[in-house]
Amino acid sequence: AQTNVDDINLSVKEFDLANVAMMKKDNKQAYIHLQKAASLDPTNSTFLNSAAFMAMSNGELDVAMEYLDDALPLDIERYGESHPAVASVLNNMGTIWSKKGNHKKAVEYYEKALTVVENELGKTHPRVVSIRDIRDVEKSKIE
Repeated sequence: AQTNVDDINLSVKEFDLANVAMMKKDNKQAYIHLQKAASLDPTNSTFLNSAAFMAMSNGELDVAMEYLDDALPLDIERYGESHPAVASVLNNMGTIWSKKGNHKKAVEYYEKALTVVENELGKTHPRVVSIRDIRDVEKSKIE
């Protein structure tokens, strides 16, 4: 489905309002604006990722995963499978699986994210090290 120009303009305004709310530490309002932004422009992976993060922060793990499930193919189509934006979505999916207690599934997503960032940033980059460490902690939780 094509997003019309008016909806795109409104979605950007909602995203801007979400950022203002976040600066004011009003996460409830920020989340409301992010939900609106993502709804108005479901082709914008930044809006989807941001809404997913807030949903995850609120414990709405299934909602967060829905946003990420929508964002992942958009980022893959836009950037290709080996891009840090794709790794970010995969990493967030790993976090959701971890929070749900499915550590094996979390490790799968962290491994995918790790592969992307290692290839793009090298094995010693701080982001790579961070994802590797998180993955290792998840591995230790698997019975």
